[in-house]
Amino acid sequence: MTVKGTRGQLQKNFKHVAVDIKIVDTKEGKKVIIEMWFGTYQNKPVVRSVASAIQNMIDGVTRGHKYKMKSVYAHFPITLTVLDKGKSLEIRNYVGERQVKKVTMLPGCEVKKTETAKDQIEIEGIDLDAVSLTCITPSLTIL
Repeated sequence: MTVKGTRGQLQKNFKHVAVDIKIVDTKEGKKVIIEMWFGTYQNKPVVRSVASAIQNMIDGVTRGHKYKMKSVYAHFPITLTVLDKGKSLEIRNYVGERQVKKVTMLPGCEVKKTETAKDQIEIEGIDLDAVSLTCITPSLTIL
């Protein structure tokens, strides 16, 4: 399945799922129809999962996805620095450590600091899977 939009193009493979995906032209526009033949109650929810994945792809190429994260500390102030034009993030003074932690963003993701809050970052991209996986990397979950 390939989805093209104003922000870019996303492509995902659904061949591992036993469903039929069709694109039909109607009076209102194009519709995606997802069918499963002879599905049991255990594998019927796969249809909704595929539909949600396609809807997330459409939302990503039209509006994009954004996660906001905030560094919270009690005693040692954490310093966040954006490097390489938003392709990596540097974390300093985490729990008073001298070691500098560097987090590289997944392809298609970009990090930037917000102007409203000093300890907040935003991770943006068109692929929801890549943006959410970037936010849960072990180095970022320690924030």
